[in-house]
Amino acid sequence: MTSAIALISLAAPEFGGACTEVSDTSTILELPVKLVDGRIIPYKLRLKKKGERVTAQEEVPQHLPSFCPERHINPDGTFCLYYADITCLDVVNEVSASAWLETVYKYLKLQERARVQRRWPNNDVWAHGDAAYYQLRAQAAVVAFNDNMATALADRRLQLKHRHSKGRPILDLWIDGTHFYSVWELSKKVINQKQRCFCGKSGMRIPKRLRSCADHAKQASELVLALRDWEQAEELYWKSMQEKSCCGTCDSCPLKRPEPVAQYQEQEAVQR
Repeated sequence: MTSAIALISLAAPEFGGACTEVSDTSTILELPVKLVDGRIIPYKLRLKKKGERVTAQEEVPQHLPSFCPERHINPDGTFCLYYADITCLDVVNEVSASAWLETVYKYLKLQERARVQRRWPNNDVWAHGDAAYYQLRAQAAVVAFNDNMATALADRRLQLKHRHSKGRPILDLWIDGTHFYSVWELSKKVINQKQRCFCGKSGMRIPKRLRSCADHAKQASELVLALRDWEQAEELYWKSMQEKSCCGTCDSCPLKRPEPVAQYQEQEAVQR
């Protein structure tokens, strides 16, 4: 059976790349990435095989930080390319090898946009650490409603606010600064289920109420609780990373920025 590394080595020329120092468990992939402005960034990546999965990282950090959560680079320098619970990028044949390389190629193109914009350039990403699981839960729940809510979730425009009523905790869901609905946090039930369902469907020409519209009351509660757990998991992730330093390439990074950050800024200047 051909190893994952060998399959990638065979597929690399499709993307202008070539593998050297090939073994069953690792290789060096030289991959020139062409940008929309015509520039070419020559990446030298270390690939390592772990079962059917293959990790990638710069052999020596040159064009990318050695670690950056905001740019989806793990603490060990490997690229965070996908969420394994929802996407399979195991390399088992020629087709999957090409798919893996295409994912890496697109990821590296996005990295250059991230460098320029000083933030990840789109919202098509998974949350950090265990928070990705709760992001997936939220995505599953929002499917019950309309496309506008799904888009708002994808664009990170949903916001939770915490409050209490007579000592009982309440979670309020806001969209674009407008209150949408509320959930009793302990009983996990939507407050005011007589309101019109968010899916917009009607029965006998009369708008359906939330409490009688399929399982949408349950999904509305699940969405809010998933957002709460997502928020908490993100906080725990950043706390676990608090001893690490920011690389200084993203403006929104909550990690502590070392003083000075001249080393990476000098590297940025050389690239320009």
